Amino acid sequence: MTGTDTAVGKTIATGVLAVCLRAHGFNAGVMKPIETGIGVGIQPDSDWLISVAPSAVPREMIAPYRLQAPAAPLIAAEAEDLLIDVQRIVSAYEALASQHDCMLIEGVGGVMVPLAPGFLLIDLIHQLRLPVLIVARSGLGSINHTLLTVECLRRRDIPIVGVLFNNPTAPPDNADGHDTIRTILQWTGLRLIGELPYGHGLPQTWDRERSRLMAHIDIQALLESVGFRTMA
Repeated sequence: MTGTDTAVGKTIATGVLAVCLRAHGFNAGVMKPIETGIGVGIQPDSDWLISVAPSAVPREMIAPYRLQAPAAPLIAAEAEDLLIDVQRIVSAYEALASQHDCMLIEGVGGVMVPLAPGFLLIDLIHQLRLPVLIVARSGLGSINHTLLTVECLRRRDIPIVGVLFNNPTAPPDNADGHDTIRTILQWTGLRLIGELPYGHGLPQTWDRERSRLMAHIDIQALLESVGFRTMA
């Protein structure tokens, strides 16, 4: 699963989809290979994902890299004098995939974010041979970001499952994202997997918002798009 840019709501989307798939009988696993911006007093996204989609595997396998700086992985790793080992991520993914029916792997930032020297997130997706679900904002600015993401993925011949739209912030009273969504779907020909409404206070309010969020996922469209494959 990739976002059109940072803070688009990939973590919440990953959690919602994991819970939906588990509710439909799938042993769905989650993974966040690289997490940046790990601060004191802030619950890491990977810990939250583990809490909503519990697994017996070690946390280090679900989140191999947890970096402190709120920056692109390459920059955050350099700040800690580290070099991200792609094979470590691949090995963790393969181990997780062997224990689950399907995997939801949350990316970091957008597809062109650098992970290591000469190596972008899209390179990792290509190496793992995973289809991609795009998480995009419903509002202004999303058309450009989403079309660029689609163009980049298609140039690498990476299959795209569809688009899941999200409202990570409260929209203005007069906002209407339907034209944005319709335009993106028309230009890309991609399938709509759902539109998540704004959830005040997430992820702390997850227990209160979970059912409402799940109701906005077209689980049948998701299952038809991916079959029994894993998703990035």
